[in-house]
Amino acid sequence: MEIHGENPFKIKSYSNAAFTLDKLNDPVIDMEPHQLFSIRGIGDAIGQKVIEIIDSKRLSLLDSYIEKTPTGVFEFLKIKGLGPKKIVTIWKELEIESIGELLYACEENRLVKYKGFGAKTQQNIQDALVFYLQHQGRYLFQQVVPLVEKLKIALAEKINGPDLFSISGGYKRQLEIIDHLEIVTTFSEKELTNWLTEKSFQCTKNEKYLSCIGTDKFEIRWYFTDISDFYWTDFTLSGSPEFLEKWESDPLFSK
Repeated sequence: MEIHGENPFKIKSYSNAAFTLDKLNDPVIDMEPHQLFSIRGIGDAIGQKVIEIIDSKRLSLLDSYIEKTPTGVFEFLKIKGLGPKKIVTIWKELEIESIGELLYACEENRLVKYKGFGAKTQQNIQDALVFYLQHQGRYLFQQVVPLVEKLKIALAEKINGPDLFSISGGYKRQLEIIDHLEIVTTFSEKELTNWLTEKSFQCTKNEKYLSCIGTDKFEIRWYFTDISDFYWTDFTLSGSPEFLEKWESDPLFSK
C-alpha cells in the first residue's frame, strides 16, 4: 500500500488491525462476524476483508496491488536497507524495476542524485544486492564471464577430438542477471557426469538436461545431443521465447 501511495491513515488502519489480530488468543477463523466486528480497531471495511480471506483464502485488494506491481519491485522488499519510501523513489523516479537494473544504477553512481540516498546508503544497497543475488545462486553477467572463461579452458581440455560444446542460453544473450548456465555438447553424458562429480558438483538428471550445482550454488545445465542436432539445440536455447515464437511463425522458415 505504501509503495502505491495509499492514504497514510488507511495504511495505519490496516497495519494496526493486522497487529491486533495477530495478538488475539482465539483464532480469527473460528469467530462469528459479530465477534470480529466487536474487536477494537476492526471496522466494517477491514472486517469484511478478513471475512473475504477466511472464505476464499484470497484478498481482492491484495490481488489488485500484486497485479500492478512489477515482479522486480516486489523483490526489492527482500533487500536489506530498502523500505517503501526508497522503493518508491527507485521505481517511480529512477524508473528501475529489477534487481539487475538497480545494481547497475549503484555502480553508475545514480542513486546519490536522489533524496534519501547518500554515498554510504548507495554502497550499502549495492552490497546488499550482491549478497542477495549470490545467495539466490544468481550473478550479474560480468561476474559470470571469468567463470565461463575458466570453464571453457577446462572443457576444451576434456572435450576434444570430434566432440563439440557451446555455452548457450541466457549467457549467449548476455542477460543482465544469470541464474544458471546452459551448455550444449555432443560429449559422452556418462563420462562428463563422472568428471563433474569428481569436481564436487551435485548432479541430477531430468528429461531435458543434466543439472549440476557446484559449491558456489551456481547451476549448470548440460544438454546432450548428437552432431546432427547440436546447432539447432544451441539456437533454440539461445533465443528468447518471444524471438523463437516470431521466428517459427515466419513463413520463410515455416516451410
